[in-house]
Amino acid sequence: MKTYRDFIRITTADKREIRDITREVSQIIAKSGVQDGMVLLFPHHTSASVYVSDSDATLTEDFMGLMERIVPAGEYKHDLTDARRNGRAHLMSLLSGHNLTLPVTEGALDLGVYQTVYYAEFDGMREKEILVKVMGE
Repeated sequence: MKTYRDFIRITTADKREIRDITREVSQIIAKSGVQDGMVLLFPHHTSASVYVSDSDATLTEDFMGLMERIVPAGEYKHDLTDARRNGRAHLMSLLSGHNLTLPVTEGALDLGVYQTVYYAEFDGMREKEILVKVMGE
């Protein structure tokens, strides 16, 4: 089995932001040379996540709105022990699914018609990285 490792680096303009990373993931798969296998997306940060959803921008707005309601602004115990005071961001990441494994077929992401790969940042405005590990033949 062949493996290939690369990174997507992202610096968001806002503290909380969602980005479509489908193109970047597809480019890394193409560089890997893997034709049949899978790709693992693993943010190297516990205040971010990756997920697959419909390509409708209103859905990403709804998702972030939902996270804001589920994890409201306030003081969390983590904020008392960490100088970044980002307990809320960590909880949002836990609830949204931290990492993702996707199929690769004929050298490309094997997604449905409207499926899009998103990166959700909950404590941004600094550079973060997503490990992209492509595995297969």
